[in-house]
Amino acid sequence: MDVQLDDVVYEHDILKQELEIPNKSNSHHLLKQIDEWKKDSIDKINQLADECRTDVVKLLDKNKDQLIDSFRKISNRVRKGRDDEDYDERDLSKWMTELKQLKDELIKPSNFRIEEDKQRSPWIQKIRVREDFHEQAKVEN
Repeated sequence: MDVQLDDVVYEHDILKQELEIPNKSNSHHLLKQIDEWKKDSIDKINQLADECRTDVVKLLDKNKDQLIDSFRKISNRVRKGRDDEDYDERDLSKWMTELKQLKDELIKPSNFRIEEDKQRSPWIQKIRVREDFHEQAKVEN
């Protein structure tokens, strides 16, 4: 029986030591799981942001090509009017308005915007911490 009592005292002492050790905030498996979720979520956001940036650059390039085409057309009309000496106040006003519109469109394209996709299921899943209730070993006094 002394050996059994020694085993009980040994287990008691080990458990006491473990209970007295302060929680290590960064070593618990649940905290590691949260850190992994955070890293995965950030990776997904970075990937989507890169894809969106690529899309914006493509759209801006396409828009600029269209603006260059419109600019050439205006330039040809202005040059022709000047060479033929065939223009009036309305033409000058129209050309100036068209040039200002092209400049505004170059600075801030009116046909682009960023929007959130509300139809998609959440791309990054929200996590929460829950406590599962279970009976702990009852200790008699």
